[in-house]
Amino acid sequence: MSIKLYLQSSLSVITKGKQEFEVNGKTVGECLNHLVSLLPKMKDILFYEIGDAPALHSNIEVLVNKKKVDAEGPAKEIKDGDEIQIKKTIR
Repeated sequence: MSIKLYLQSSLSVITKGKQEFEVNGKTVGECLNHLVSLLPKMKDILFYEIGDAPALHSNIEVLVNKKKVDAEGPAKEIKDGDEIQIKKTIR
């Protein structure tokens, strides 16, 4: 399953300006992990460690089909053709 993932322009500084990626996964978390496998430097930008499990930084906002992902977070299921946007907010 192929999902389009878009990075906010301020996050594309480590991707040399590239903002659009094709990722695979059945959940938001799997897609983010695929992005990290493509761009290892994104791990520190997106996640911090809590025990054994990574968690999204509070200033990272994830949207699926332009709707903010809140309660489900990385467990939110996605389907072919969905679009994920990642934004860094100011807090």
